[in-house]
Amino acid sequence: MSYGLYDQRHRYRRRMWGRIGKMVLWLLLLGGIAGFSYLVGVEQLKSREGSMQDELVTMIAARDKAERRAAQLQQIAQTQEVRANELEIRLQREVPSGDVARLTELISRKLAEGVNADRIAFLIEQTSNARSCARAETKRFVLPTPIYRGANTSVAFADGSVTVSGEGVPARNATGSPEAWFDPTKPVTLRINRADGTTDEKTGVLPLEYSVMTRESEVKLTMAAGARSFVEVTGEVCRFP
Repeated sequence: MSYGLYDQRHRYRRRMWGRIGKMVLWLLLLGGIAGFSYLVGVEQLKSREGSMQDELVTMIAARDKAERRAAQLQQIAQTQEVRANELEIRLQREVPSGDVARLTELISRKLAEGVNADRIAFLIEQTSNARSCARAETKRFVLPTPIYRGANTSVAFADGSVTVSGEGVPARNATGSPEAWFDPTKPVTLRINRADGTTDEKTGVLPLEYSVMTRESEVKLTMAAGARSFVEVTGEVCRFP
């Protein structure tokens, strides 16, 4: 009986130790798995940290490059602005405007018409504000209309080298019928004829002013409405150049 009891206890202890051994093995296995997972996680974190550091370095380098490019572009923009200001100043200095532009256009037109450049230069050199003018004289003429075309319809100045004539719009009476004389409130057309055969026209409501250049004189004309049917012309003849 004692031997059987001993064997039973022995088998119990053996099973118990077997269970304990299995548990230890499981614990060791779980511990190994946990340790391995921890090591893998640490390596992944280290790898991710390294990747993030590389990205950070790349981003910092890109930012520095962008800042340098922005500084270069700003410098280029400032340089272009300075150049634009210089060109604007140069344009204002070299391109004529106002009276200079008008005279430049006139000189170009005269050269294109075949006028000798030396003559233009001589005339400009001889021109000044001081003028030698004869005493102004006033003459009058009958302004023709489509209804009236009689005598005394022109006046002459500068020894006949400049002649003024023209035409007006007939005035109307109370019934609306046209009269023989012109209407001074309507535009008139005045013709200024030169001795060389050229003619200029001036159109508008009186009074009108016009300057005529001849070979040796400048004739300044002031034309205004006079007595009924008449236009009064005041001519001032000045030596030119």
